[in-house]
Amino acid sequence: MEEAPLYVKFLMYLFVVVYMLSVMLETTHGEIVTMLKDRHRMGLALLANLVVVPILSFVLVRLLDLRPEIRIGVMMLAISPGGLFALQFARISKGNRVFAVALVIVLCVSAILITPLVAHWLFPRAGPEVGPFAWIVSLFLLLVTGPLLAGRALQRQFPELAPKLGRWLGLLSIAIFIIAALLSGRFKNPAIKALGADGIVAIVVLTVVCWVVGWTLGGPEIRNRKVLAISTAMRNFGICVPLAVYYFPGTEVLAPILAFSGISIPMNMVFALVTARALRDPADNAKPVEAKP
Repeated sequence: MEEAPLYVKFLMYLFVVVYMLSVMLETTHGEIVTMLKDRHRMGLALLANLVVVPILSFVLVRLLDLRPEIRIGVMMLAISPGGLFALQFARISKGNRVFAVALVIVLCVSAILITPLVAHWLFPRAGPEVGPFAWIVSLFLLLVTGPLLAGRALQRQFPELAPKLGRWLGLLSIAIFIIAALLSGRFKNPAIKALGADGIVAIVVLTVVCWVVGWTLGGPEIRNRKVLAISTAMRNFGICVPLAVYYFPGTEVLAPILAFSGISIPMNMVFALVTARALRDPADNAKPVEAKP
């Protein structure tokens, strides 16, 4: 199963860096810290991603007649929260972007700490679980922590220029995202064909289930429901790929993981566009949450 070439991966990583930097420049350090300290909201997000979605996914793969390796790939996705592409869809849907960044931090850390261990426990034939750890942690620090710290430093140094620069970088992140999605499309099509009808149905249903779970646990504000629904639906295939390659080389386990991005990205794009137009909070028209004093 052919993976996307290095230049496509570079564009995907560049999108995350530019987006994280743009959000940090457009918001304040206090807003993100306040969101991270909201235990109730973050607790519901973890419940949705680490408990409810995996349980429902176990039921799903039992109901569908999937080949064993395809079933393993789907379950890897189910236990891997924190997809970075959810950031762009949060912007498109006019959701709470501060909440989206906080979710990326919390869910990605959770995925790094939990997903390899759960995968090793669920799939006994897997090898030692420490293999991809160093690479995944380094990638997270590079893509998420670095831009947040850089954005914070620029905001403190140039407080008047930072919001304008953040908006321009936000537009640039959209362009990078579109280019990366178009270039990666031809490498996902073979994986989608390899799934078969049942595998495609499993990924579509998994995405819809994630929307429902995220929306239900997203709280009363629509802008937060949008973000949690999208963030829950965009499973972290970036973590699943090295796990699948390391534990199950030469098998079809990688097929549903690669196909997931090709199926779920268009689905979430439609979801984001529809909810942006049809669903908004009446009080504040989906503006970002202000930090509490």
